Formats: sequence, C-alpha cells, structure tokens
Amino acid sequence: MLGRFVKFLIALALLPLVAAEVLTFIDLAYAAVPAGQWREGWFVSLGAGFVLWLFIFFLLPRTMWLYVLGHEFTHALAAMLAGGKVHAFKVTSKGGHVVTDRVNWWIALSPYFVPIYALIWIGLWLTVNFYYPLKEWQPVLFFGIGLFWSFHFTFTLSMMHFGQTDLSREGYVFSGVVIVFINLALFLLVLSTLTHDFRKSGRMFLQRTEQCYVETGRGAQRGFEWVEKTVNGKTAPAEQELPLPQKD
Repeated sequence: MLGRFVKFLIALALLPLVAAEVLTFIDLAYAAVPAGQWREGWFVSLGAGFVLWLFIFFLLPRTMWLYVLGHEFTHALAAMLAGGKVHAFKVTSKGGHVVTDRVNWWIALSPYFVPIYALIWIGLWLTVNFYYPLKEWQPVLFFGIGLFWSFHFTFTLSMMHFGQTDLSREGYVFSGVVIVFINLALFLLVLSTLTHDFRKSGRMFLQRTEQCYVETGRGAQRGFEWVEKTVNGKTAPAEQELPLPQKD
C-alpha cells in the first residue's frame, strides 16, 4: 500500500514534465514550419510509414500475434537487463506471458514505451550500413521507423485499459504517466536527432520545464490558500451582536 502511494506521488511530480514535453513539441513544430523542415525527405518518408500503418491497423485484420511476440519479448529483455532470469516464454494470437524471477515497474511497463520493432529495424540498418553504406537508401530507413513506431503507438493505445494486469499491478495513474512521459521523451529525442538541433530542443525543454513547475507551484499555493480560507471560514465562531444596555 505504501509503495502504491509513493508511486502516485511520483506520478504527480512527473505531470509538469509531461506538460513540458508537450509544449516543447509544439515549440519545435512552430519553429520547423517556417524553416521548411517538414518538406525534407526524412519527414516525408517518416510520415508516409506512419500513415501507412494507420491504414493497415484500421482497415485490415490486426496482427495480434506479431504484437504479442514483441510485447512479451520486451518483457523478457527488460527482465534480463534488470538482472532477472526468464524461465518461460509463451506467445499466442490471444495473448502470452513471461515467467521471470524479477518483477518491477520497468519490466512490467517496458512494452508500452519501448518501440521494440523500431529499435530492431534501426539496429539492423546500422549493422548493414557498417559493412555496406546505405546513405542513398535513407528514405527506406525513415519509412520503416515511421511504420514500426506507428505500430507501437496504435497497439499501445489499444492495450491500455483497466483490465490490463501490467497497469493495475503498478497503479493506473503511475503507469499512465510513466508511459506517456517516456514515449514523449523518446519521440522528442528522435525528432531532435533528425533535425540535428539538440541544443535548441534541450533549451526549449528546460525553459518549458521551469515554466511548468513554477506554474504548478503557484497553482498549488493558490489551492492551499483557498482550502485554508474555506476551512477557517467554516470553523470560525459566528459573531453575535450583544444587546446594548438600556437606560432606565
């Protein structure tokens, strides 16, 4: 019970950071439009892959087995990275499970913020590119990143519901905030990499973070003041008028 409460407090502390991420993305978007970065090849390829998977996801039968495979593989990989051992691994089109001797929030929630197929795609590309330069085929790289990231995005949203044991085990508020926070952080990191502007992105994020925490502090202060006034107003003794002494 205490652990759940601590995670709830951590989630509340992370909320201003999530707001800062959203505002930073909006700032980057406004800065990129005048510069014409959205007309560059990487963005067109990335967007084409992202949109293509949206059509596949909503118009064709869903590839649940492929998603479950990536989901359970991410669980197993996270457990091994955390020093645990995987004793069983099962995947079916209706679901799957991993049996490990170690469970924590990182292991439980990792499939929801780690775009495993996008990372595998990037890893394969870098491996081949190391031996055979693929500079002329970079649009294919960006197309694949967009496709697999869209795969991750759509299935993650469809799997986030109240019946999901991964989320209930860690607490729905904590799980939701952590998943959104890390997904946005990874997206901003990729966006900054593709635009080659780490300093500008980092500066924007720090400014927005300071702004969000300052505004949160001010809001909390106003809230405490309102509660204090409300409580004092209800508990203060009512003033009564005493009759003035009358002259005989």
